[in-house]
Amino acid sequence: MRTLSLLVAIAAASISDQNNNMVAALSTISKSSSSRIRNPPPSPLFPLLESSTVEKEHISLPGSSDNNSNNLSPFLQEMVDEQRELQMNVGKAMDTLRKDYPDFLSRTPDYSLYHENISLKASDGQIQLSKLTSYKKALGLVRSALSLVYDADRSIIQSRMVYDPTRTELRVSYNAMLVPKIMGVTGRTVHVDGISIYAFDLSASVDREGKKNEGAGKIREHRIEKLLVNGAAMQPPYFNNFGLEALVGQRSGALVGAGAW
Repeated sequence: MRTLSLLVAIAAASISDQNNNMVAALSTISKSSSSRIRNPPPSPLFPLLESSTVEKEHISLPGSSDNNSNNLSPFLQEMVDEQRELQMNVGKAMDTLRKDYPDFLSRTPDYSLYHENISLKASDGQIQLSKLTSYKKALGLVRSALSLVYDADRSIIQSRMVYDPTRTELRVSYNAMLVPKIMGVTGRTVHVDGISIYAFDLSASVDREGKKNEGAGKIREHRIEKLLVNGAAMQPPYFNNFGLEALVGQRSGALVGAGAW
């Protein structure tokens, strides 16, 4: 009997140990599974957000101002600044010329647009001068002579402008109807049609020594491509084309600047 009881006790203890080992194993498996569910392994197709650079890096678009200003070299930045300044000067010239052309007979043009060494040329070679002082005298002579005979209030001057950025030139097409103050002096209304080309100074606004270039961006050349008076090309002596021969002496080159307008 004692032997039987001893065998039963040993069997019960063995079963209890096996149950405990199974519970421990199941608990370990459960913990491992739970850990894998909470922290899944990284997938090669979908990396973890922690490894993404989207939030860690600042993305600069190609067209953003920060990207352009930060990435340009000093040389390229200087070129950009010069182009921006040139565009401002061209815009100023266009605005001023739009006002000067219609009021040419009634007021003095704005000469601040022009370079000190401006040159005036005609396609036929008949008109050619240089320096701003000569340019002013020529236009002043034209204005004085025309204003003496033609009525500024009734005369009409119209213009159209087109800027060519590849050549940095401003093309102005204009036409004028000049009405005489007294019909008996010139006999009839004069019609003027012309095309003028204005070229800009492209030198740097600041020289290598750091000094400001006052002529940068100003009009350096004025070329006359076409000038018709009553449908015919204007020829010297120039005053005769406007019926002014009786009022002004016929000196050679007296209207050297007539083609400017």
